[in-house]
Amino acid sequence: MRLRTMIYTMGATLALALPASAACYADYRAQQSSPVRFHYGVVELPSSVACNRSAAASYLAPRLARNGWTLSNVLSTFGPEGLGATRSNAGQFYLRY
Repeated sequence: MRLRTMIYTMGATLALALPASAACYADYRAQQSSPVRFHYGVVELPSSVACNRSAAASYLAPRLARNGWTLSNVLSTFGPEGLGATRSNAGQFYLRY
């Protein structure tokens, strides 16, 4: 019985010690040259990326480039509370990249 209690206590301590990761998102603008096209999008940033504009740009630029897009700029970073306002504006580029 004491061993089980000790194991439960250690498990609870470890679970509480893990960092809580809050979701982070960024909205951005991108463009293509030929043909000239622009889009506005929203991307979810992984927990390994800091929730700021420069880190979001470093993460997002190569992902967009794989599909022929060039990152124009990252407008802002925000938490889940900002998703509702961006969904309709981002259209097909909502959480695509």
